[in-house]
Amino acid sequence: MGLSAWVRKHSMILIAGATSTAGLLYSCYTTNKRLATLISLCSFGSACLQKHYGSRHMLNTNKVVIVTGCDSGLGYSLALHCQFLGATVIASVLDENGQGAELLKKTGIIVLPLDITNEKSIEQFYGDVRLLLNKKRYTLKALVNNAGVMIFGEFEWQTKDQMKHQLEVNFLGTMKITHQLMPLIRRDSTRIVVVSSHCASEPLPGVAAYSATKAAINAWATAIRVELKKYGIDVVTFVPGSFTQESNILAKQSECFDAMKESMTLDARYFYKDYFDRYAKYFEPLACKVTPKAVENPRIYEKFEGALLDSYPSSVYKCEPWRYCFYYTLFKITPYYIRDRLTESFVKLPNWKEKNIDKGFEVDSSKGPIFEQIAKDFSLLEKDL
Repeated sequence: MGLSAWVRKHSMILIAGATSTAGLLYSCYTTNKRLATLISLCSFGSACLQKHYGSRHMLNTNKVVIVTGCDSGLGYSLALHCQFLGATVIASVLDENGQGAELLKKTGIIVLPLDITNEKSIEQFYGDVRLLLNKKRYTLKALVNNAGVMIFGEFEWQTKDQMKHQLEVNFLGTMKITHQLMPLIRRDSTRIVVVSSHCASEPLPGVAAYSATKAAINAWATAIRVELKKYGIDVVTFVPGSFTQESNILAKQSECFDAMKESMTLDARYFYKDYFDRYAKYFEPLACKVTPKAVENPRIYEKFEGALLDSYPSSVYKCEPWRYCFYYTLFKITPYYIRDRLTESFVKLPNWKEKNIDKGFEVDSSKGPIFEQIAKDFSLLEKDL
């Protein structure tokens, strides 16, 4: 752990200690010693409480951490980090022979295939995990529900299969694998870490379906946190922030756009015209496959360690830049018409108001399908001339 990370981790204790020291020095040079002593004692007490409630569990090879969705990106990174912390790691992958799986196997991580949308795959995964835990007498320390998919595209564009797939992976799949593992979770008082997103609390345009699934998983995590607390099971939500360019979560985005365009009705194609193409081109840089590698942002690992190991965990751990806090505060305190403008500024998607040119006839995109018949009539007139 670097110096800056150590200072951030122990910031409250350092502040309390500095306050105590200042109070003692003040008492030495003033006559108001009672007040200075009181301040010092309160600061010392705060430091002790912070130390107690800020304590963390330790990991060793007898404690197992399951991380789902480890083919690349965050899951791949968290699996490696859990191993670095000393745990025995079981990493679930969609492609058992993929590059990410092979790299994880070389490090000694246990890699098991898992498709959380497939009942048989879930049952097989549970059987393999139970067999390993019983055979080695391991304890299941944590289940990190990371597996997820994201598809960019406005709501009308996304196909039914695309919306269904996001729902099945991000929401239903997470619940299914957790439900299947509950006998082991109850037995070992396993911590459940649910990887969520900023989009859960602040849904954004372009990812309506994704935002809905993350909001749903947040609601589920909040409910079961209360349900399972009495059994000694902690449920924690972890919001890692943006790392899309270090992940393959959008690797198939170009294919998704092709499927959207293919399924689009004639009316929709006419209405959106070149806006769809400009939108798709805007996201081209993100639609590339990268070699699985660890995410570089150290703050993600710092926050994740808290979610995984804090003796008295918070309900939510967030890794976000300061400007996100500024935006989200404004989202909550401003009227909706201002919030919507702020959201557009935050996301910065292509401009809809640009003009579309169709066979020499200028069409304002804002007019929509109602204007279709006029355009057809104009085309017929051009042929007659």
